[in-house]
Amino acid sequence: MKRIFIFLFALLLISCPSAKKSASLDSSEVWMGVYLQKQKIGYSFFQMQKVQEHYKIAHRFKIDLSMMGQQQEVISNFIGYTDTGFALTGFEFSFLSSKNTFSAAGEVKDNKLVIEVKSGGKSQTASQDLGGPVFPVSILGNLVIKRNFEEQRDYDIPVFDATILKVADAKIRVLGNEKLNINNKIYNLTKMTVTMLGLTTTMWIDKNGIERKEESPPSMTTIEETREQALVQEPAMGKLDILSMFSIKTDTVIADARNIKYLKIKMTGTDFSGLGIADNSQTIVQNNPLVIEVRSNESLPKINLPVSGGGEFLKPTLCIQSDTKELKEQAQKIVGSEKDGAKAVDMIMHWVYTNINKRPTASLPSALDVFKTREGDCNEHAVLFAALCRAVGIPCQICVGVVYVNDGFYYHAWNKVLLKDWIAVDPTFGQFPIDATHIKLTEGDLDEQAKVLNLVGEVKIKVLEFK
Repeated sequence: MKRIFIFLFALLLISCPSAKKSASLDSSEVWMGVYLQKQKIGYSFFQMQKVQEHYKIAHRFKIDLSMMGQQQEVISNFIGYTDTGFALTGFEFSFLSSKNTFSAAGEVKDNKLVIEVKSGGKSQTASQDLGGPVFPVSILGNLVIKRNFEEQRDYDIPVFDATILKVADAKIRVLGNEKLNINNKIYNLTKMTVTMLGLTTTMWIDKNGIERKEESPPSMTTIEETREQALVQEPAMGKLDILSMFSIKTDTVIADARNIKYLKIKMTGTDFSGLGIADNSQTIVQNNPLVIEVRSNESLPKINLPVSGGGEFLKPTLCIQSDTKELKEQAQKIVGSEKDGAKAVDMIMHWVYTNINKRPTASLPSALDVFKTREGDCNEHAVLFAALCRAVGIPCQICVGVVYVNDGFYYHAWNKVLLKDWIAVDPTFGQFPIDATHIKLTEGDLDEQAKVLNLVGEVKIKVLEFK
């Protein structure tokens, strides 16, 4: 149950330069400390160089957090190449944790971004059509200065985010000038906001577009430091536990939560618009405040494999590699000659539940990696389950929300399969169908899941009824 952990990394890729006095649009080298709820969790390093007729951008960050008592270290490296207008021409990206390595590289050719991903010992290639130039997230401050963006006006910029391997729209607004005291130095900086994937980040940049400070949800700050300051690590004892920190406590104890068939709750504390909350098992009965009823499916429909009408939810992706030999063979081995869709889903769910070791894992989840390592938390279970289902013709997608465990609601990921209707499955808990304490907030790939980050630390849940 750590999807929020991955969201933090996605946001950190927006972190970019704070600079030395000698920095310019042609070169800069920056060190920043990264803080979550005022406790240091890592550092960010940014370097930009102009080489002949292009820019080379290097961005590295290291994060160290506790998850369920286990220390998790993640290192991300991004190298980007742009033209003199900062439009992306190519990139290399890696995301490393204790047992997982995810890497990707891409190049813009003929107005297409061609991406190759290496995961689980295999390479996958995909291309995305571009409507025009796209820009790395880490140079948005430089772009604002180079184009002389006006104050109090919105600018829509297509940006590439390596964490989700997609192009997304960023809305930029320059708010004006503001003086900040950073490390006992007073700076006159330009304050701007960047809204991307539903998340709004505030940045303070200097006259060259070099960032000195950034604030982003949930309660994260990156700020200019010396190299020595940035590299200082907090002691292991007392580190923030990312899962407990953002859990949602409630004054109602739900005994035997895994067998709850009906739940009625009130959710307050933030704006829930733009999320995919309502579906065939969740009903919004009131807005402002938001009241939701959740019902567990009582029966499973009969439908034979392969299921038709699944569209994109039958297709492989760069991280759900359902067309690979390894996953196709494993999926077929699991279901055998079974043609009943519900029975096949139950067989795949049971195999993932029993064969994947439950372990907090900091990763960008890839089905092939999970199949190889045989360990992970809810993200890894969900992505492997989705790949195995799609491999035998069962449309499947990933859901993100919260689930009741022990003393409150925790952020969690699970799945939905299409068997005439969409029915939820939780391969981490071994449930098909799932209990009614699962509250879905959105569904889809990382770009959709990131929308939940705005809610983290803000949501309050009151249990009104359960049975």
